[in-house]
Amino acid sequence: MRFTRTRKRASAAALAVVAMGVIGVGAATSAQAAEGSWTIRSGGCVALEEVELQSGHDHMAIDPIAAPSGCEFGIINVNTGQWVYGPTTDPRESPWEYDGPDVSLKACTWGPRSAEACGPVN
Repeated sequence: MRFTRTRKRASAAALAVVAMGVIGVGAATSAQAAEGSWTIRSGGCVALEEVELQSGHDHMAIDPIAAPSGCEFGIINVNTGQWVYGPTTDPRESPWEYDGPDVSLKACTWGPRSAEACGPVN
């Protein structure tokens, strides 16, 4: 009889751990999906990293707001190291790039005599 009670307690404890793990994963996923705008500055080059929810998934764009001659802008896929947009000197807002599950992007800018500056990874 004692073994049965211990086994039931162990099962209940295991279920509690699994439930906490599921809640924890959900919380981590929600924390990564942050809509908003972040300012990126490199010398005189300034852009906004923008993240918004479209069709149920995050999308990212970079919007240059100060682009003197020589500024470059782009969006990098952090998982692959590949550019998904740019780098370009075009001062217009980029297209919205898919930034959903299993994709981590960051927007970057740099000037002719400045180091690369990037927004937060999303």
